[in-house]
Amino acid sequence: MKNTKHIVIIAVTILSCCFTVATSAQSATEWLQLSPLEVTLPALSSVKDVDDKIFKEDMLISYSTIAIRNLRPKEHAREALFPALQWEKVSTMQADTLMYNVPDVIDVSNKAASGSSNNPAINPTINTYATYLCNEQWLSGTLKLTLFCSAEVYIDGKKELTYTSPNISPHINTNINTKASTKKDTAECKTVKCTLIPGKHSVIIKTLSKGGKQFAAAFTAELPKNTRIAFTTDPQRGKNLDDVLSGVRVSSASISHDGKYALITTSETIDGVAKTNTDIYRVATKDIVYSPLANSQWLPGKNKIVYTKQEGKAHSLYTYDLEDKTTDCLIKNDSAVKNYTFSPDLSYLLYTQSESCEDKAWQLRKLDGIEDRQPYYRNRSWLCKYDIATGLRTRLTWGNLSTSLHDISRDGSKFIFSTSMHDYSEYPFRKQTVYLYDLKTNRADTLWANLHFGVSCSFSPNGDQLLVSGGPSAFGKIGENVGKNQLVNQYDTQLYLFTIATKQVEPITKNFNPSIRNTYWHKNGNIYLTVSQGDYQPLYAYNVKDKTFRKMDVPGDLIEQFEVAENGNTLIYNASDAQHPTAIYTCELDVLHNKETATLWADPNRGNYENVTFGELKDWDFQYSKTTLIDGRYYLPHDFDPTKKYPLIVYYYGGTTPVTRSFGGRYPFNFFAANGYVVYVLQPSGSIGYGQEFSARHQNNWGKITADEIIRSTKAFLKAHPFVDAHKVGCIGASYGGFTTMYLCTQTDIFTCAISHAGISSISEYWGYGYWGYGYSTNATAHSYPWNRKDIYVDQSPLFNADKVRTPLLLLHGTKDVNVPFAESFQFYTALKLLGKEAELVMIKDADHHVVEYKQRILWQNSIIAWFDKYLKDQPEWWKNLYKDKNL
Repeated sequence: MKNTKHIVIIAVTILSCCFTVATSAQSATEWLQLSPLEVTLPALSSVKDVDDKIFKEDMLISYSTIAIRNLRPKEHAREALFPALQWEKVSTMQADTLMYNVPDVIDVSNKAASGSSNNPAINPTINTYATYLCNEQWLSGTLKLTLFCSAEVYIDGKKELTYTSPNISPHINTNINTKASTKKDTAECKTVKCTLIPGKHSVIIKTLSKGGKQFAAAFTAELPKNTRIAFTTDPQRGKNLDDVLSGVRVSSASISHDGKYALITTSETIDGVAKTNTDIYRVATKDIVYSPLANSQWLPGKNKIVYTKQEGKAHSLYTYDLEDKTTDCLIKNDSAVKNYTFSPDLSYLLYTQSESCEDKAWQLRKLDGIEDRQPYYRNRSWLCKYDIATGLRTRLTWGNLSTSLHDISRDGSKFIFSTSMHDYSEYPFRKQTVYLYDLKTNRADTLWANLHFGVSCSFSPNGDQLLVSGGPSAFGKIGENVGKNQLVNQYDTQLYLFTIATKQVEPITKNFNPSIRNTYWHKNGNIYLTVSQGDYQPLYAYNVKDKTFRKMDVPGDLIEQFEVAENGNTLIYNASDAQHPTAIYTCELDVLHNKETATLWADPNRGNYENVTFGELKDWDFQYSKTTLIDGRYYLPHDFDPTKKYPLIVYYYGGTTPVTRSFGGRYPFNFFAANGYVVYVLQPSGSIGYGQEFSARHQNNWGKITADEIIRSTKAFLKAHPFVDAHKVGCIGASYGGFTTMYLCTQTDIFTCAISHAGISSISEYWGYGYWGYGYSTNATAHSYPWNRKDIYVDQSPLFNADKVRTPLLLLHGTKDVNVPFAESFQFYTALKLLGKEAELVMIKDADHHVVEYKQRILWQNSIIAWFDKYLKDQPEWWKNLYKDKNL
């Protein structure tokens, strides 16, 4: 059944750019001016420096203290970082030339003892002017400037020109009571060559002047011809690539045991450089009370934090008390205690000790199993205990298998750990054993031996039960809820209650369609959990006594992380939606009445989006069959005009996880929409979050069902939305979605062009060589192998159907992708080229499965939009500029 949704609509009045076809120079006649700043010569300006130079008046422009890249020009607005300065519209233009009349507020009567003066006839001012250049498509052109005084020119915050005038213009004031200078204005022409991606670009010109004529500016587009451009002083725009890559991000938010303090970690990215900030706030007042190291965490049951600090070749473990403001050293100069977990009673901590069996100097090596080619396979880790009172270290686990900690009981007397091993003789070729360790008896009892599907466990508040998360088949058939002959999708995470005394397992989410993400069992009797529910990630409360789920009424479409005060009723969480970046909320829980009151606690990135507008986001679902509803949504451009025809981008994954309503991510849909596209996102069969029967369709599918759903849904979407151009439709997907793109290109010609990032072209090759290949296939292709299901591994592989491709295809792939090897795209590219198909392969140097390096991400995202512009807007210039043909 379809989930209940809400439509997010931001209604903003946008002053649209009046575009002009730039067959000739387009003059900039609308400007904003920032409050001018009077500047004076520095002390000892007549004394020569080490280069035998004195300080001249025209050098003042280079010593202005305003950081241009931080400015946000907007009429009547004060600058956030310079609150004394305000933007106002320039009212005086002489033809196309901007004039500056010295404002009356400058005091001309006071002469300083130093010999300087506030008289504008003597002291010049730094004047900052701004306008915005709008262009609908990529272009190259020339900004022509007629400059009457010293000036600096910035485009999108980057300095493009510095001009030093031979002399400072005398003061010219058009007021009646002021005599104008008779000196003839002199000017010099300068040009700035520009290549501009589609969007709205800030043009800021800083001048040093005593009044009068400042400059004239005009832009001429040279390629492509007849490009539409416009100048405006309205800063409102759609989301751009800098918004995607820069700004403040919430990394984590956690709360003290009593809900009094919050530990917040954020990262701010500027020009690709990220800076991390960790602060502790008093929740009630939002005051910062302490700024600890980034690796800090709460000490259980205390208003204290614990952190490690590098000291010499080892490190030490410290605590800081927020109430007493005291620091204590728990462990001094230790190299072993790194990854640690405190017992709730603070009597000990458990930590991991690791060793490697790898011979780094090997020349020939026999593989000891399929995973032995992975760099981590021969690493082993064990659990150790550190006693706080005595400093005694104890090795708790041993053997040839790594041991992993799951949880410690609230009284500290027991903990859960597990081992995992490969078993190639039996599907799914891996087994897990889970143990309950009693610290009083130093005995480990086996809870479950040789589980075929791994689980994760945590204790109930009183320690007599375990909350277990795992696939539908974690305990055999009791957690499964699928149709006849279906194989369940083990990525559709379920919850179970295990009673330790009776060994009874109770499936509690068998009839609960959402898939489980994160859980916390609070002492108030509720289990709080985030889930995947379609393309949402809401917060639920499960009442253990009543055995009921209740969706919590709190803001946010995607609850990214949450934490509940262990001894209080306050919950803190991070959340975002498709049109709002991640913010932090606090929530007071009224357990008695099953109500909660959520409050926006912090919105760190709000300022960066002050001038960004978003188009409408609308739900649109397609009834594929009587039993199948394809969940979908679409994004409209921020300046959407229903009378126009828009090109369409179709996005999907096709794998087992839904495409969530994320704000950013690798494929920011609101960024695509801001570039003039309607973006349709759909969730084909096989995705979790819609019930086990729906997710089970992922098994042994590999495109056969999902491709038809995508094709029919897209056709129906085109028919239902007349503002979309049915002849200009592109599609894009990554990883499994990249495979889906390749497969679609062999099945249909409804797409004008397509993009596959890190896609799979040969299912059998990925199965045998991909980083997660055969392991992933135990779920995606259960009990099916290249030797018994050639209909899947060969017939459904795009490589073996390359001759059917009729869609121009862009293949993007990192050269060091270990998840989906680069060869998957290269061999498909080879086939398409030999077949004479229209295809391009762009390699991302040294990139793994994800493109994370800042400059690469810019080039990568630009390549995506440029490819779509080429085919969906008939604008090939940007693509040709990015990838100039060589005569090879």
